[in-house]
Amino acid sequence: MQIYRVYQHPQRGYAAIMSGFNWTAALFSLIWTLSNNLWGPSFLLFLGWSTSIAGIFIAGAMGLSMVSMTFVGLAVLMPLWAGMNAMKWLDQGLQKQGYNLVNKVRAQTSQGAIMTTQRKIDPTAGRKRSASRR
Repeated sequence: MQIYRVYQHPQRGYAAIMSGFNWTAALFSLIWTLSNNLWGPSFLLFLGWSTSIAGIFIAGAMGLSMVSMTFVGLAVLMPLWAGMNAMKWLDQGLQKQGYNLVNKVRAQTSQGAIMTTQRKIDPTAGRKRSASRR
């Protein structure tokens, strides 16, 4: 089971975000940040990789192998940075859109986390739904 942070928006309803490391963001960091409209982290990743690639080639051409390896290390660490911070970036994005954190819950899926939170906030909601089905 994963830990989810559940947010609520007055008009849009609920959203749940899993806590922890995001492998998708680590493997496809720049594409992932762009697809999630995270412009600040996208710019930092682009700038970091551009600097790394330029540093690797320039230091290699000048025969500075240690400097070149430093830039390789930077390029390797950037996806790890993206994976570790991805969920925080999504949390901040939801808060900017007007969502408020209402619960942290263990659940199998994001839908399960949302349903658990809805039952916690309004315990009679489940009974109302089952009564309306009859």
